[in-house]
Amino acid sequence: MHFISKYELIGIHAGRKTFICFALSNGIPPDVVMKFTGHCNYKSMKPYIDITESAKKNAIKKMEEAFKK
Repeated sequence: MHFISKYELIGIHAGRKTFICFALSNGIPPDVVMKFTGHCNYKSMKPYIDITESAKKNAIKKMEEAFKK
């Protein structure tokens, strides 16, 4: 029986996107992440930044709702 490791289940693109979103969500500046990932321009990084900004807004909403209780 062949067991599949979790690293075989995730593709390169998904892993790269996960890394970028995780790094941005944890406060690493976009220009630093761009150097890690080899992105050449801000335009190609913008979709990832938008994802993390949206996640931050949702987190703030949840915190505000929790404090209202």
